[in-house]
Amino acid sequence: MLLARLKSMFSRTMDVTFGLAVLLTLGYYWVITRPGMEQTLLHRYTTEHNVEYVIVAFFIWGITDTVFRALALPRESWALREDWLPKQGGREPVSHAPLLYAHLQEKPAWLRESRLGQRLMQALEYLSETGTANDLGDHLRYLSELDEDRTHNNYGLIRFICWVTPVLGFLGTVLHFGTALGGLSADQMADQLSLVVGKMGTAFNTTTCALAASTSMMFSLFLCERTENGILRAIDRRTERELLNRFEMTDANMTPFMAALEKANATTLRAMEVTVQHQSQMWSSALESFEQQGQQYFQRQAKLWEEALARIQQQFAAGDREREKRLLQLLESVEQRRAEQQGDARTTAQQLATLRDDFARLVQGLSGITQGEQKLVELQTVLAENLRILRETQQIDEALHGLTGAIHLLTARHQGVSPRDHRAA
Repeated sequence: MLLARLKSMFSRTMDVTFGLAVLLTLGYYWVITRPGMEQTLLHRYTTEHNVEYVIVAFFIWGITDTVFRALALPRESWALREDWLPKQGGREPVSHAPLLYAHLQEKPAWLRESRLGQRLMQALEYLSETGTANDLGDHLRYLSELDEDRTHNNYGLIRFICWVTPVLGFLGTVLHFGTALGGLSADQMADQLSLVVGKMGTAFNTTTCALAASTSMMFSLFLCERTENGILRAIDRRTERELLNRFEMTDANMTPFMAALEKANATTLRAMEVTVQHQSQMWSSALESFEQQGQQYFQRQAKLWEEALARIQQQFAAGDREREKRLLQLLESVEQRRAEQQGDARTTAQQLATLRDDFARLVQGLSGITQGEQKLVELQTVLAENLRILRETQQIDEALHGLTGAIHLLTARHQGVSPRDHRAA
């Protein structure tokens, strides 16, 4: 069934790649035969002989097949990152294999069709059919070899093309040589030497085209096959990690001994169960008595804590009363100081009022002095003007005598006149 499925897949892929390669070849020659492509190297190396058409068709077919193989590789990489089976907590009986197989059936179809999905499902089918995991390692290695053979067969087409393409190139070269030299005698060859040499140069174009195509396909084959082999090795490691140490292994010769051992274990388990029940009852009674003692101890401790808290509350109350008393005394002293400060402030305000009145009187006196100074300035101006007039009129002596008399008269008037002076007058 597996081989039939592989053959059908191979034939289906080959049909798809062959049809697509035909279409790509037709499209390539439709483009390369356009007038604008006639002087290019591609036109020169791929259209001068019928063999070159075959080489190009084989090259496109091989590259298309390789691309189809490469497009399947990302799915295999994603499948390796998937959690396929539940985590194991220890050795499981082989009877769990159908359950794990059903778990895999719930995965999406594209995951089940991957290499890793097929490998796990085939291994679980083997465990379900045989009922034992003794030969699971050998079966996993057999499945790994089948995948390696399948990988090798998948690239059979491109290997064939890589092998046959240089042969076609040499065949085209030989045909070119035959065309160039056929039907020519020695005399004609001397006359048509330039034409023969040109055809011989063209003959090597076929070999060049074939070698270039073969080299490109071999490089792409190397990359794809190496990548796929790496994925197969990762699948081998993942399968061994998931299944190889997951199931219990039994020996057919040990079955009677295992049955007796199971009975002995069952008897031992029942005795241990009775012992555990008895011990649990003893522990229950001991725990109940311990719980009662603990409750009594907690009650005594609670009473002690209540008494201690009551004493602490009394001490706090006494401290609060003492602090209130001190606070009242402090407030009274502050009130007295505030009253004294208010009296001092009133006294200071009265003194400031008196000082303000003195400043007002001082300002009035200063303003009177300012007015007198203004009058003196006016008098000085008048005197200066009179002196100037007197100097101009040369009557300065008479003016000085008159001014002196005026000064004596003013002085006597201000000082007061004595009776003697009055009489003299």
